Amino acid sequence: MKIKPKEVLINVPVVLLFDSEDEAAKFASGLNTIMHGKVKLKYDNLGLLGDKEVVIFYLQRNDEYHMLRDEFVNLIEQEEMK
Repeated sequence: MKIKPKEVLINVPVVLLFDSEDEAAKFASGLNTIMHGKVKLKYDNLGLLGDKEVVIFYLQRNDEYHMLRDEFVNLIEQEEMK
């Protein structure tokens, strides 16, 4: 049986909330399993917002990555000050 590849669109960078960092790693690993080629989804844990891990997923660190990262780091810092 021959399997034809399908195109799946992923809009990154994206920031998602997880209950634990392990869940974020499993999420990235799952997406990397289905991605074809040398491109791999990477992630950075930005910290805790409430009781959730804030994680940014990206392919490359471009302007959009830095804008999202700065926005969420500021939110985390504001939450810690309260």
